[in-house]
Amino acid sequence: MTTAAPRRPRLVRSPEERAGRAGRPRPPAGRGRVLDVADVSVSFGAVRALDGVSLSVRQGEFVGLIGPNGAGKTTMFNVVSGFVAPSAGRLRLAGQRINEWSPPRRARAGIARTFQNIGLDKPATVLDNLLVARERGGLAEALRSSYGPGSRRRDTLLGRGEELLARLDLADVITERVDTLPVGTAKLVELVCVLLRQPRLLLLDEPAAGLGLSERVALGRLLTDLHREEGLSVLMIEHDMTVAMGVVDYLYVLDFGTLLAQGRPAEVRRDPRVIEAYLGKEAG
Repeated sequence: MTTAAPRRPRLVRSPEERAGRAGRPRPPAGRGRVLDVADVSVSFGAVRALDGVSLSVRQGEFVGLIGPNGAGKTTMFNVVSGFVAPSAGRLRLAGQRINEWSPPRRARAGIARTFQNIGLDKPATVLDNLLVARERGGLAEALRSSYGPGSRRRDTLLGRGEELLARLDLADVITERVDTLPVGTAKLVELVCVLLRQPRLLLLDEPAAGLGLSERVALGRLLTDLHREEGLSVLMIEHDMTVAMGVVDYLYVLDFGTLLAQGRPAEVRRDPRVIEAYLGKEAG
């Protein structure tokens, strides 16, 4: 009797799933936009980091932002989250102009972001970080009576955090201090904390960087599942092309601060300009 080989977790969609998504038209311009960036430019001295770049994220859409180092990807994230003011262009969140909004106001409006450098309270435990994930105050404030033992809000938040950790095979780290965790594990914990804020728009800055193979698999599976189950709207910078091509619905490609190409992953992968500028042999 032959024993069937165990199923391997998938990082990317099956050909049938990819074909189904490729056949789904992108919503018309201006309809259901969570994020709308129009003709944005940013200069640092003589360096033009972004030059008239436009992009959008529709409700429930998973959008990728790729390009070589120095293409302007992180600058775009800093513009969207409010840390860099553009010299020209317009930004709208769910139809509201946000150019003058501060980073905290944008966060309260539903823009949540992960960073290349882990943005957690490292001396604190994973549990403590989960408890403050949706709070603007410090740890002491968040652990007051509203989060005391038996609090419904605390139990609901903790349950959601535990569920997401379990889906990443990380249920056993909840009592560990963040500064004792491997870098890849800490990055996944940060993602869970960001997800607990129930963002209107999730900005992921190279979420797969520093992750091992099994962690990348778990990450890709979670992002795909949440996108499908909860209609999560995501804009993601990613250098791991397996992750980028496997989970996104639509791609923008930057090169030297300009928009080089955009389209469905299969279309972008075949674009000669993208192959030359970024994908190279990997696109073959």
